[in-house]
Amino acid sequence: MTSAVILGAALGMLANSLFVGWIAVAQKGLTPDLETLRRRFFPNATLSALMLGLTGASLLFWPLVGAVYGLIYGLWRPAGPQFGLGSPLWPFSLLVLATALILFGRFLLRPQTRLATALWVALYSGIFGWLLPWFVE
Repeated sequence: MTSAVILGAALGMLANSLFVGWIAVAQKGLTPDLETLRRRFFPNATLSALMLGLTGASLLFWPLVGAVYGLIYGLWRPAGPQFGLGSPLWPFSLLVLATALILFGRFLLRPQTRLATALWVALYSGIFGWLLPWFVE
């Protein structure tokens, strides 16, 4: 189980770099949300300063997300693999995909961010839902 947590944190670092890329690509469509966030919580900060802060916070956040997924996988993992959907544990992969859709689904509904978000959801699900179980096994 410890190896699953450590591996999850390492994959979280990979997800962090991809998340920063998603924000950069989808920033045009995310600007209204970021501007609302800036006005509400950081009224004196510029949008650039907010982006820099979000990028710095994501360095801590995504490895933590990966470690939590690793812990869940380590506790959930049965004695033998349950292959399905190309994953050693298909219910875990579906859980990760559902989580990604819940977290980022509203950005899939916007035409400005639809393509970049669909790619991000696929990468998120692929990293945590498929790579994590395969690397742990």
